[in-house]
This record gives sequence, structure tokens and C-alpha cells, in this order.
Amino acid sequence: MEGCGMKCIKYLLVVFNGLFVIFGITIIAAACVDMGMIKGFAGMDGASGHETDVVLIVVGVLIIIVAAFGCFGAWKESPKLLYIFAGCLIIIILLELSVGIAAAALRPQIEGTMKTQLRASFIKNKSTREEDSTYREFWDRIQSSLECCGVTGPDNYVASEPRLNPSFSCCPPDGTDRADEIKRSDCISLSKYYQSGCEDKVLSTVHSAGMTVIVCGILFCFLEVTGIVLALWLAHSIKTQDKGRETA
Repeated sequence: MEGCGMKCIKYLLVVFNGLFVIFGITIIAAACVDMGMIKGFAGMDGASGHETDVVLIVVGVLIIIVAAFGCFGAWKESPKLLYIFAGCLIIIILLELSVGIAAAALRPQIEGTMKTQLRASFIKNKSTREEDSTYREFWDRIQSSLECCGVTGPDNYVASEPRLNPSFSCCPPDGTDRADEIKRSDCISLSKYYQSGCEDKVLSTVHSAGMTVIVCGILFCFLEVTGIVLALWLAHSIKTQDKGRETA
């Protein structure tokens, strides 16, 4: 291959494919985080709605494979491989756009289902039955990590039967080394609970994770379009050069 211009395109395409690998890993990581958020905040009742994340993980794996294929095609200066690479990228873009539209359309439904599951699990959290202890552990974890209390606030604990004081996980740490029993008693007597409800914080966290996935997909589409243009440009330049040599 002759000329700095074509060499620059070749090496630039290799660099772009390296970026494709990084973005593919990023999409997989973002989808896994979003899936973990949905499962972790679903109230222990086996949340659905993470199907789009599964598809994105598959797309991320395909991106990594196609990027490796594109690097090989650019390095070997094969127009046929570069055309196949560009075609694969077009298919991936269409998949990403489809998944992004589906994720945006299904998000309200997913969040509505999570709201219902959270409220159902909160009722079981107040149960005194030993078999429902997993729900208490779930709510203790949510309340401690998100610094919230109850579904909409600490009043939820006394609003329905059985009437209970808010869980100790509703109490912010006071930075002392006093015994937990004393801290809990002090928290109850002075009503030092977190005042924010967990429902809004959970939905906000899950919404942010979902938007991160969608934004990553959209940004990557622009990068893929650039990769398609470079691949087609390089393939056309190689074919033109080969024809020039044949007629020389």
C-alpha cells in the first residue's frame, strides 16, 4: 500500500476498532449494572424487565468480535473483509437502536412493576414470621445503603398492621461507639430516622442506570458510523489502487 493517506486510514481504522472493544466492554458493564440494579431493588420477587439488558450484553460481545474482525481486515488490506465488517456494524447499529427504543418504551412499565413489588415486599418486611426474614434483610440493606426509610417515609411502619417502630436501619450512624441497643433507643425516642422514602430513591437510581445504558448506546452508534465510513473508504481506496496496478 502506497501513500501516507491510505496508511493513515488503515491505522486509524485499527485505532477505532480498539475503541470499539473498549465501548463494547463499557456497554456490557453498563447493562450488567442496570440488570443488577433491577434485580437488587425488585423486592425479592424476581423482577422482570431486564431482557433489553441481556440483548445489550449480547450486542456488546458481538461488537468485540466484529472489532477484532475489522482489525484483521484493515491489517490484511482486504476489501472483502472490510465490506463484511461495515455490514456487521450496520446490523449492530440497527440492533442497538431497536434495543434503545424498546428500553425507553418499557422503562415506565419496569419502574411501575418495581414500585408494586417494593410495596408488597415492605408488607412482608413488617411480618413477624421467620420465613419472611429475607425481606427484612432486603429492606435493611436498602434503607442503610440509600439512606431512606419505608416506602414513602418512616410513617409507613406505624401506618398499618402490625404497627412497628421503624427499623434500626432507618437510623443514620451517629459516629459513636455506643451499643446498638442504646443507639436504637435514642433514635426511636428522638425520631432521628431518615425522612426520605425508599421508593423514590430506588426508582431514581434505577432510572439513572437505565439512562446511562441508553446514552452509551446512542454515543456508540455515532462511533460505529465513523468506523463504517473509514472501512468503506479504505476498501474503496484499496480496490482503486489494485485496479491502477492492473492497468499500469
